[in-house]
Amino acid sequence: MRHVRAVFFRVRGPLNGARPRDQRGIAVLETLASDTRFALRLLVRNPGYALAALVALALGIGASTAVFSVVDGVLFKALPYNEPQRLMLVYEQPPGAPNKFGFSPPDFEIVRELARSYSGFAAYQTNGYELSGGVTPERLIGARVSPNLLSVLGVDPLMGRPLTDEDDRQNARIAVVSHGLWTRVFGRDPALLGRSISLDGRSYTVVGIMPERFVFPPRGADLNGEPADVFIPMSFSPFERQAFGMMYNSTVIARLKPGISAEQARAELSSLVAPLTDRYPSPLRQFATRSSMSLTPILDETVGSSRQLLLVVIGSVTLVLLIGCADVAGLVLTRLASRQRELVVRAALGATRQRIVRQLCTEAFVLGTVGSALGLILAYWLTAGLLSLAGNKLPRTESIVFDYRIVLFAMSLAVLTPLVFGIVPAFRAVRGAGENALKETPRSMSFGRQRAWLLGSLVVGQFALALVLSDGAGLLVHSFARLVRTNPGFLPEQTIRATVQLPAGRYSTPPQVKGFYQKSIEAVRGIPGVVAIGTGNDLPLSVRERRAFSADPSARRIPDESRLVAVTWTVGAYLDALRIPLKRGRFLTDADSATSQRVVVVNERLAQMMWPDADPIGRQIRWGIDVPQNQSPWMTIAGVVGDVKQAGLETPAIAQVYVPLAQDVTGANLLRTVNLVVRSSREAASVVTDVRNIVHGLDPSLPVTVQTLEEMVGASVQSQRFSMTVMMLFAGVALILATLGAYGVLSNAVAQQTQEFGVRIALGATRGDVMWMVLRRALMLTAAGFVVGTAGAFLATRMMASLLFEVRPTDTASFLAASASLAAVAVLASLAPAWRATRVDPIIALRAE
Repeated sequence: MRHVRAVFFRVRGPLNGARPRDQRGIAVLETLASDTRFALRLLVRNPGYALAALVALALGIGASTAVFSVVDGVLFKALPYNEPQRLMLVYEQPPGAPNKFGFSPPDFEIVRELARSYSGFAAYQTNGYELSGGVTPERLIGARVSPNLLSVLGVDPLMGRPLTDEDDRQNARIAVVSHGLWTRVFGRDPALLGRSISLDGRSYTVVGIMPERFVFPPRGADLNGEPADVFIPMSFSPFERQAFGMMYNSTVIARLKPGISAEQARAELSSLVAPLTDRYPSPLRQFATRSSMSLTPILDETVGSSRQLLLVVIGSVTLVLLIGCADVAGLVLTRLASRQRELVVRAALGATRQRIVRQLCTEAFVLGTVGSALGLILAYWLTAGLLSLAGNKLPRTESIVFDYRIVLFAMSLAVLTPLVFGIVPAFRAVRGAGENALKETPRSMSFGRQRAWLLGSLVVGQFALALVLSDGAGLLVHSFARLVRTNPGFLPEQTIRATVQLPAGRYSTPPQVKGFYQKSIEAVRGIPGVVAIGTGNDLPLSVRERRAFSADPSARRIPDESRLVAVTWTVGAYLDALRIPLKRGRFLTDADSATSQRVVVVNERLAQMMWPDADPIGRQIRWGIDVPQNQSPWMTIAGVVGDVKQAGLETPAIAQVYVPLAQDVTGANLLRTVNLVVRSSREAASVVTDVRNIVHGLDPSLPVTVQTLEEMVGASVQSQRFSMTVMMLFAGVALILATLGAYGVLSNAVAQQTQEFGVRIALGATRGDVMWMVLRRALMLTAAGFVVGTAGAFLATRMMASLLFEVRPTDTASFLAASASLAAVAVLASLAPAWRATRVDPIIALRAE
């Protein structure tokens, strides 16, 4: 080898004019290349060791990289707007509202006029629109926006122009489209500018096309939180401009002026409540006085409660990576045990400690690099799996991409992970390659007390981390089981829903809207097996409408703040189709028409709130607060039904009112979302095609969504299922890696104690005694891991409190299940080594001794 090197330098030196310093650099590179080739040969010659180490690293690095790609897109990547840290979302809090609302049109215009902390103040509303006319009809999300929205965001169109104040004043039929819609539907045809597109049957001229990275609103906010494909002028109607105390459905986005902090802007909002109230009509001023306004950075509002979930996921995958590194460190240590004599011979032949450390570190880096490459491939598939599992419940999914940032992250792990599992074994190996090492026996040299203690510590650490993850997964499983057992208030079995959105262009009057509700019921009645059918503007688990109400003098007096109820307008046997239980009185029927007495059905919560000691049947309520100026007609309570979850299985039900759509004289023009509920004696899935065909027959251009109610309930708990599944996955990987780590340590221990076991058997020890020696070591490691892991789990599960439903972070059942899993891992890892220890032949062992 020295001869080859001499020839190499004699040839390269004169040709390249290399100076001595260059030759030293070339020598270092050559040495590094030689060490790398040697490391690769070692992996090829030891496939079992290589496979175990690479699997552990690929799992740890792959899971970490996949989670980082999700977290990077949701939390770290900047929103595609100019200086997004100065963008704030502003909300109103009406009296008695359970959460913050959007702005009503008059409140928005008044606050925009009064506020001084902002350089821009804009409103937007997202709605479903039917795109048709020259293209295949499809349902998309559009947004009514203030004309200055793009200037507030600091983004210009890629082509064309933005909306203007003049467009808004004239209620111009113009539109700006997203880059995604331009690409998907129109093939990036630049001639789209100036052409007309049809939205809900109305013609709009395209005046602008947005850049590719522009997405607005960012997915995630509870109100108006779906990215839009088309933007049209807000153009508030005269009725909307006078809608004091109602129509809180506009989200307001504002840009702080330079030098103005969020705290200063919040203080100004508080000071604006009084002048805002002064602009209200006198009957409503008392109501408005108790309102408030809040300010939230747009990223915080977008991410919302998902931030806590993602932090828990980050912590979990970090533990998995540490377990994987500990696994590989244990494998490296046991592998070095068998190479100790090789290292001693190297040292005896003149290799310095630095040279040996460099060789071993190179081997660790080669192992880390190959493991990271495999992990990167695994991460690509895991990322797609996580996004599929999360569905549309995860915010900012449009920002999650597998780009160069993700590759850089994986490369950084390729550099850092060898430091975790390779440096300590390298220095320990060098310490064992001393001058007297050749005089030691293989047993004393390769499995000393210090090495055994270090290997045992790695296993204890793996068990402790696996216990933390298993306990967290157990809590989420227990929580999810409680959640899905929660009574939603209706029976989803054998029932489907078909949802359509009626376009304003073709369904512009209340009779047209009401007619479609009724026609859809009559058409579906002919399907064989239909038991009950009805329609409503909302469905359980997604009731959006809220209204203030007042009751007759027989009702208990309650604060105005509590007079906010959920409202659903129905046609046909809507309540019966959902199997919402009737507690008193009767359901709504087709006889409750526009010419009959006005009636409603209320839920038990409202009845108990207003008439706790009396029969509510025959009592009356009306819309609006109880003031002399309220001219809303009284409605008689005809029935009381059970409480239905309006916002999710984990959210308590609030007071709710069901109203016959036929008796509504003001809002039918706005209730264009038709939810057809069909209960059948057949399996729900077998009715889906029939219902879809019937609805298409009524209006072939209407996109229709058909889904079983069991699927609807399942979709409502998708975020909880995501967190549970991810934690279970990570806990399972952790237990597998901990099993491999414990197995490797115990197998190595058995191999090094072969002579000892043989001597013990020769002296009369039974095979059971030998097996107990191995099992006892496993149980001692488990007990130590249990002690350390218990303390870690006690602290870590506190972070998960907001993710749990009716389960405490210190839930005993979950902890016992995790402990049982850890004990099973220990037993499983020790069985094969223990059995192998009992097969030692004492004659062979004594001869070797």
